[in-house]
Amino acid sequence: MKRLLLICCIAMLALTGLSCTPKARLGVSVDGIDNGVVAENVGNVDCIVFVSSPDGEQQFELATGESVTVTDLSQPIEVSAVSLGEK
Repeated sequence: MKRLLLICCIAMLALTGLSCTPKARLGVSVDGIDNGVVAENVGNVDCIVFVSSPDGEQQFELATGESVTVTDLSQPIEVSAVSLGEK
């Protein structure tokens, strides 16, 4: 099940990259903190960030340069993102 989720996330990111113009860059920086993560949109397109753990999945819409801190998560934590389109 974890492999299937990982494969789906990778495929989703690959398809997003193919649909973007060369100027568009999807980038999310993820830093681990106690019981959670900090995810920052470091690309040049708005995106939706998905944070998954055994507790469930949460999603956050992040504009370029915005960040979100997600706490009180149990391990393992998986973070993925999809582009909302070019600016």
